[in-house]
Parts: sequence; C-alpha cells; structure tokens
Amino acid sequence: MEEMCTNLSALLCDAGMGGYKIFYEEELLDCLPDGMRNRETLEAALKNLNGGGYINVKYARGSAFCIECLKKFEAPKQAEICETARSVGVNTVQTLTKKTYIFLSLFAFLGGAAGGVVAAVLGTVL
Repeated sequence: MEEMCTNLSALLCDAGMGGYKIFYEEELLDCLPDGMRNRETLEAALKNLNGGGYINVKYARGSAFCIECLKKFEAPKQAEICETARSVGVNTVQTLTKKTYIFLSLFAFLGGAAGGVVAAVLGTVL
C-alpha cells in the first residue's frame, strides 16, 4: 500500500498543489503496480491518502476524480516507526516474548497435569 500511495501522491503533487484538479481513472491506474490496477485498489489508496491528510477528494464521478494535493506522501522509515512506538509506550519484543513464554509454560504444565489425570482415570477404569 505504501508504494501505491507514494506513486499516487507523486503524480498528484507533481500536477500542482493549492487547488483542485481533475484526474482521470486511467492516468491514476497507471501509477499502480501491474497486478493491482483496478478501481477498488485505486479507491482504497485514495481513501488512505485522504484519511492521512495528504489529499482532499472533492468528488469522484464516473472516471473523473477532483482531487487537491495537500502534501506529498512519504512512507515512514523503520527507525521513525520504532521511535514513535517507544514514545507512545508500546512494549518491546523482548517483553512480549517473556510474557508469552510464561503463559505458554503455564498452559503446558496445566495441559500435562490434565492429561495425567485423564490417563490415571482411564487406567483405573479399564
């Protein structure tokens, strides 16, 4: 999705900022990867850009789209994502792994105990 948004944003912003412009479906579809050139994918990418504040879609009638480019989309770098996650307070992978290990160990122990009980009951009955 990031590649599609980057390509679409480049096309839209190269046409000029500060005002609505008419774009046709065919020229917008040319920005999409070969296997994904359809109306649904185009609308999803435009909705993503619109929701992120990169463009403003005034209307879409038939094959014509009236779009204003507000700012150019640039995919976030991995370092920026990690820094944002740290500032928000998201648990690190190491902490999640430790918690997961504790839960898995607990459930493995309880499963083994339950299996032992079932085996003992079956051994006495049979």
